[in-house]
Amino acid sequence: MPSSTAERHARFRYLRERSPVHFDADIGGWCISRYDDVRTVLGVDAGGPQPPPKRAIARALKVARPAITMSTVELLDADDATFAQSVAATAAEAFTLTHGVEAFAPSALATTRGFLTNALRALHEHPGQAALLRADPGLAADAVEELLRFDTPVPVAPVRRTPLPVVLSGRTVEAGEVLVPLVAAANRCTVRYPGADRLDLRRRPTGVLSSCGTGAAIARLTGEIALVRRLRATAR
Repeated sequence: MPSSTAERHARFRYLRERSPVHFDADIGGWCISRYDDVRTVLGVDAGGPQPPPKRAIARALKVARPAITMSTVELLDADDATFAQSVAATAAEAFTLTHGVEAFAPSALATTRGFLTNALRALHEHPGQAALLRADPGLAADAVEELLRFDTPVPVAPVRRTPLPVVLSGRTVEAGEVLVPLVAAANRCTVRYPGADRLDLRRRPTGVLSSCGTGAAIARLTGEIALVRRLRATAR
């Protein structure tokens, strides 16, 4: 995997354009990079614990909201790394304690921490977009979705193995093959999102893909609570 975010996205862009269903001998599987193909692959069961029902996730997030808010306020003066780590840990713990499913704690923590880290970096690198969100908190939900799309916190989803032959970008992949969904590549697919390499908090992207739906739900809520507060605090 390329070492920097820019290198990674340059590699993903090359794969999307030149080799969207690419066999990697080192991995022993097919790297999938276009949006529609990755969405298809994510529909294949990867094994592991089944996610909680959407209603249960929504209920747990509602209960977890006060703890996330309090953690955000207490950490506003911390550096970005501490802020992302500590707020994410509180969010993951509050969610898992509320729902009683500890199996999702590691992925929830990794996804939320990665999201906050990536989002704060992107906003620092795009001060005009940061100013837009700081001035208009009503943009928070759309901004979080766009930030999740722009720099996906977990760029590669768990591998799948095809139960049946599947056609991806015109290529037939036989049953039993390993598929590697490059979620970060798919979220910058220009067919789905024109101008995908540009951060635009007014974009209102739909269908943003994630490696872990439960973790992404926690990251979304945490971002909506934390990012505007953080931006306003650092502007003081």
